[in-house]
Order: sequence, then structure tokens, then C-alpha cells
Amino acid sequence: MSMKSLFFYFLRVGLWGEAEGPCPESLPEETWQELFRMSCEQAVCGVWVDGVSQTACRPPERLWTQWIFHTARIGQMNRWLRQVEERWLENLRGQGMEGEVFKGSSAGRWYRKPLLRCYGDIDLVVWKGWERLAGYLQAAGYRCVPEGGSWAMQDGQVSIEWHPCREFVYNPWINGRLQRMLRADRTGPELYVVCLILHLRRHVLTYGIGLKQVCDVAVMLRRAPLDFGRLASLLQALHLADFSGVLFGLLEKYLGGGFVFPVPPRRGRDVDLLDEIVWNEGYRLKMERESLSACRSEFGRVRRNAWFWLGRSVRLCRWMPGEAFFFLCTKFVKRLAFRKKA
Repeated sequence: MSMKSLFFYFLRVGLWGEAEGPCPESLPEETWQELFRMSCEQAVCGVWVDGVSQTACRPPERLWTQWIFHTARIGQMNRWLRQVEERWLENLRGQGMEGEVFKGSSAGRWYRKPLLRCYGDIDLVVWKGWERLAGYLQAAGYRCVPEGGSWAMQDGQVSIEWHPCREFVYNPWINGRLQRMLRADRTGPELYVVCLILHLRRHVLTYGIGLKQVCDVAVMLRRAPLDFGRLASLLQALHLADFSGVLFGLLEKYLGGGFVFPVPPRRGRDVDLLDEIVWNEGYRLKMERESLSACRSEFGRVRRNAWFWLGRSVRLCRWMPGEAFFFLCTKFVKRLAFRKKA
């Protein structure tokens, strides 16, 4: 088996409790180290280690002990982050505001072992009282940093991002439709899955995204009580069917059978391109681009960024033509506004 095949074998066992095909035989230590590195890079190490634990195959005891402690730490942190989330939601209710957790523990609940989903920042969506949120946080002593229509802050060691809605799209007409849907449906799992896919698509268009968010969609398709007819209608209404077909092709390729897809999965070069973006760009491309920009003059940075975004949009436009076009428009408008401000 190739390294990638080994990796996905154990990930499937961690996600579903089983996997097709025979269990790999004993592996050399350097192979185990590389597989674990891959799982950390893709932010799925908790689920992946649990997959190894469900098989008869084990790394050397020294490595296994380290991995078990690492996985236990993920579980402890997730328990603590849940408490932080609940505390903030209660604080909002005390101020007459209402919100919800997006991604994080709300996506993790569909995992076979929810506490093993790798943690990150807390994303809180405030759908009632958003206009009062910044004042409340600042009065409470928190320093809020604006980030593209949202707010970011630190609560001790925890990074919290506050959002006025679960997700947005660059196409203004489709975004208006999405926001109306979100106001009308606060709890439906179908619209929640759509927002996960929209979030994934937006990151694919910008800097790439790793397997954690792909697995979030996978577990909801397998375990959430979804009306697949309604889900298909939502994907069509939000011009998301083409990208979803590519994403579902990736799930089919690596995460096993048992899926019911609301739109047919694609195969071939489209799936290979998304595979490349997830596997090779993952969570690294943004840091690499920021590092390059920091080392260049203003003119050089603007020129290289313009070519980067243009090339990326053209490369991906066949999955999301309208979104890629309006993404470039948004970048151009923001750049003009920045120059006028300067």
C-alpha cells in the first residue's frame, strides 16, 4: 500500500469504526512517523490515532505512548472549549443577544467520537443583537480586531471569531438569497451542511483547506438526519452543485462507501485537482503567501498577489464561475479602497 492509502485506511477506521480491505501488516517506525505527521498536518490526528487503535497494527511502544497522550490532550481541550462556548452563549443571552456555535463542537457532535475532532478557534455566530456585540465586548475589556465583517479576539488562551452569519458568498445576489435562507432556518441540518460546503469552497478558492473540514461534511452526510431532496434543492439554489459534485467525488475516492449524495459525485481530473488542493496546500499555503508578501516591496507584493488571485480564480472557475468572478471583483474593490485610504 502507498503512504496515502495507509493514511486513509486508518482515517476511515477512525471515522466509521471499520474500513474495507485487509488491515496493513507491521510497518517500520519511519513509516509510522510520517503517517502521524500527515495526520497532524491535515488536522485529523485524533480521529486517525483512534483508527489505528481499532486495528491490530501498532507503532513502536514509544511512539504509541506519545500518540495516546496527544489524543487524550485533544479530548481534554475539546471538553474545555465546550465550556467556553457555553459560557459565551450564556453571556449573550444575558445581554439579550442570541448566537450559536458554527463548526467546532457543533460539527464534532456527528463524529463517532466527538471529542477526538481536532480543535481550533471558536466560531460564534450572533444572529440577534450583532450591532451591539462590539460595544459589549469592548466594555467587558476585550480587544476586538475587525476581520472582513467579523470580529476576532482572545479570551485567555482561546481565539474566538464572532460572525454575523454562518457563511457568506462573494456573489451579491446569491449572498442575499443565502442570508434570507439563514434568517428563515436557524436549525435545519440541510442548511448547516450547505454552509459547511460553502465555507470549504471559499477556502479552496482562496488558500486551500485541509481534511478536517472535508471530514465534517462526510460525517454529516453519513450520520445527520438529512432530507437529501431538500439538500439537493439548496445546493442548486445557491449555485453550489458543481463544486459539491467534485467534493463528493473526493469523499467517494478516499472515505469509503455508505454515502448518499444529493448530487452525483464527479470523477477524474476535477477530483484530482481538489485532491491536490486539499493534500498539498491544506493549511500551509496561506502562511507561505504571507511570508512571501512580507519580504517584498509594496509594488511587488501587489503585482504578485494580483497574478496569484487571477491565476487561482481562472484555475477554479469551472466549478464556481460566478463566485470566482465576484471574488476577483471584491479583491479589486478592496485594493482601490485601501489605496484611497492610504
